[in-house]
Amino acid sequence: MIKRFISLTLALMISCTATVSAAAESAQGEEQEYQTVRISAASQPQDTPDAGQGAVTAAPELNSTDAASVKVTAAAKNAAAARTVKLTQNIVLYKGEKRTLDVVGVKNGKPTVRTSNKKIVAVSGLNITAKKSGKAKVTVTVKSGKNTYIVNVNVTVKVSSYDSSISYKATKDSNKHKAAALVWHKAVKTGNSFDLKLTGYDKVTFTSSNKAVAVVTANGKVTARKKGTALIKAKVKAGKQSYTFYTKVHVYSEKAAPVITQSEIDAFFGSSGFVGSSIGEGQQMYFNSMGYGYLGSPKMMVKNSYAFHNDEGANGPRYQVGYGSYTGPARYVIQYAGVKRVFIHMGTNDMMGSADYVFGKYADYLAGIRAVNPKVPIYVEAMTPVYPGGEKGYLNNATVDALNSKLKAYCKKQSDIYFIDVNTPLKGGTSGMLGIYSSDNYVHITAAGYRVWTETLIEYVKKQLIAEQRAKDAVKTYTESKLAADKKAAKKYVDKLEASSLKTSLLKKLKK
Repeated sequence: MIKRFISLTLALMISCTATVSAAAESAQGEEQEYQTVRISAASQPQDTPDAGQGAVTAAPELNSTDAASVKVTAAAKNAAAARTVKLTQNIVLYKGEKRTLDVVGVKNGKPTVRTSNKKIVAVSGLNITAKKSGKAKVTVTVKSGKNTYIVNVNVTVKVSSYDSSISYKATKDSNKHKAAALVWHKAVKTGNSFDLKLTGYDKVTFTSSNKAVAVVTANGKVTARKKGTALIKAKVKAGKQSYTFYTKVHVYSEKAAPVITQSEIDAFFGSSGFVGSSIGEGQQMYFNSMGYGYLGSPKMMVKNSYAFHNDEGANGPRYQVGYGSYTGPARYVIQYAGVKRVFIHMGTNDMMGSADYVFGKYADYLAGIRAVNPKVPIYVEAMTPVYPGGEKGYLNNATVDALNSKLKAYCKKQSDIYFIDVNTPLKGGTSGMLGIYSSDNYVHITAAGYRVWTETLIEYVKKQLIAEQRAKDAVKTYTESKLAADKKAAKKYVDKLEASSLKTSLLKKLKK
């Protein structure tokens, strides 16, 4: 009887201990680890003869060493641990851009949006604004049950006059979205890949809505196949809960080229002057034939038979160029006209010697213009070709080509003096001027030839304007962000520029 009493007493003590443990678990609320008591089986004692009772097992012992490491109650075993699942991605925004985040499942609550640096990327509700160059992290957080789902978007902000990030429409919502979720948009060039980086999940399943446009592997590697859009889904399981991250892939073949508008072209040429001889007069007639205000109506300083030896008035003012009421040496006429830049086409009437001889005259002429007009960029138009059957003495295509080579090399070394090759387009792959571009089987040019010449000038100017603006934007990005990567990128853009006061100025900013 004494043994039975002892057994019953110990059993009652164990029962009370378990009850206290359960009460403690309830009081701890959301905590996931519980301090409990492990019941460890004691060694089996020798059976004692007790007819009618059989073997009696000794009471279990309380092992305090293991007490803090084990969960014992059914409630603790079935409790789902709170999890945090993260998707990390990278995007580029351009200064001044505003975006409203694409969110689905809004009936089930809205995500919270935070920024690591409001001076770079500002946040207001679901709206984000790129304020200045630099890097910031935008964090979009969604609560679903006990779990937290986060999209970390590493945003790089740059300055660009021509580029923009993805413009998108909000994704169509449906009842399939069990919780609010961000649809992240990414532009990818055909053939390129990127990874969807996830952490904190137990299982993930990736799918693509359009495999012809973009495919995704079981590991989250997305590859762009052809132009279009595809919605990539990453369905994750964390404990007993599930959630879907969305990435809409916008696949492009090539990014749109920067656009220089006609008004920009007109403004450029309209504030420019053109200096030349009878070939320049033909260019003036072509401009006039294109209608009033063509190319902004540049100021034409051209004269029949004009040449280097006539510039100082050796044969009288009738062979000098002029503008308005003023006639004289070109350097002063340019100053009087007040143009921002000047295009010069010379050499045809000066071919009285070798290429070296004519180049010497040309270099002196340019130096004189630069001395009087130090801030006026000079655009040297290549000497145009001669019709093959009309070559005379030094006025032949071989000498013309040699002169142009020397002019090109000279201009490359001079600040704000540029060489434009209008000679090659007029040859059309031959050794001299094509017949359709020759008006007299000699050196003068048809309307078709002037069209090709003018289009060459316009194309050159467009490329120059874009290159200069790209360089200015890149330097502005660096001066705001002070990031080493932005400085390296800016240096590449600036190095592409021809020698100029702008290039010198931008290089100085990169050294600060």
